Amino acid sequence: MAEYKPSTSWPHRMMSFQCRQADLNRLVMNYLVTEGYQEAAKRFMTEASVAPGPHMNTIGDRLRIQDAVRVGQVKYAMDLATRIYPRLFETDNYVFFHMQQLRLIEMIRDQKMEKALKFAQSKAAGFSKVDPRHFHEVERTMGLLAFDRPEYSPYGELMYYSYRQKVASEINVAMLRCQEMEDGKDKDEPMEPRMMFLIKLILWAQAKLDREGCTDFQKIDLGHGDFEEEFRRSFQGF
Repeated sequence: MAEYKPSTSWPHRMMSFQCRQADLNRLVMNYLVTEGYQEAAKRFMTEASVAPGPHMNTIGDRLRIQDAVRVGQVKYAMDLATRIYPRLFETDNYVFFHMQQLRLIEMIRDQKMEKALKFAQSKAAGFSKVDPRHFHEVERTMGLLAFDRPEYSPYGELMYYSYRQKVASEINVAMLRCQEMEDGKDKDEPMEPRMMFLIKLILWAQAKLDREGCTDFQKIDLGHGDFEEEFRRSFQGF
């Protein structure tokens, strides 16, 4: 079979794509609202005259819960999330597991080893019923108990702030998905900000073009100081 060759060049096809300011504004607003940047979303809504979308009114609650996770107040975050979204942990067992795991990690961080061991063995923790695919995560967390300075152990990254941030992001997504289900929308619809999805798609396309030897296109530079301008240039700079 003869190799397929497009009738027009990649730059020519990219030039036919029109990136409108309104589309960029909606992407930015979706990102701000989904990620919980309440004040920035309010200012952007006024300055850009763009609708905030369906999750604007939940930013405050989601932000309080995420902030609690980020400072290690996991039990408070779980209780607050359950009051606002009663079915949250029923519909997302993996997030429940990670929240319970983080509770255990915070006990270890506070050097409450006896309390941590008792919690890990309790029925309420739910570790005995964890999906077999995640047994290794339980083992890694329990492994922290074997070290006097667990932050320097082979599993020390579990005690980094970045792990709190990871779990905070997970519960944010779970809350958004729970809200979508309550509103009767598709539970399988991705909750990731559309901008992040689009950036990943662009990077994937760039990598694919590189592998296929295509060089006549401009790459998006994520380190550019003016990201909006760089985003626009990646489409219209040919």
